[in-house]
Amino acid sequence: MPHLKELYGRYKDQGLVLIGVHSDADVAKMKAAFTELGINFPIAQDGERKTMKAFHGDSYPDYYVIDRSGKVRFADLANAELDRAVEMLIKERVVSASRR
Repeated sequence: MPHLKELYGRYKDQGLVLIGVHSDADVAKMKAAFTELGINFPIAQDGERKTMKAFHGDSYPDYYVIDRSGKVRFADLANAELDRAVEMLIKERVVSASRR
């Protein structure tokens, strides 16, 4: 989680939106844990793991990067890959904005 907090802090002003999906069925326990960790992005509860199934997730945690148009651009990433994927999409936005 510290890695996600750092990534979000670095890119939130450039348009990065993080949404966590957690499979813990105990919502109160989940909220307490994320409050204690200082999580600064929204976390949804998915006790039935429907999200993981929809994205064909095979591990926990799993990371998916969805672009501004809603297209899943990267799936099943490790931390280092997540950084590169986010940086690439942020740069795409900067390049396309500079061409206007």
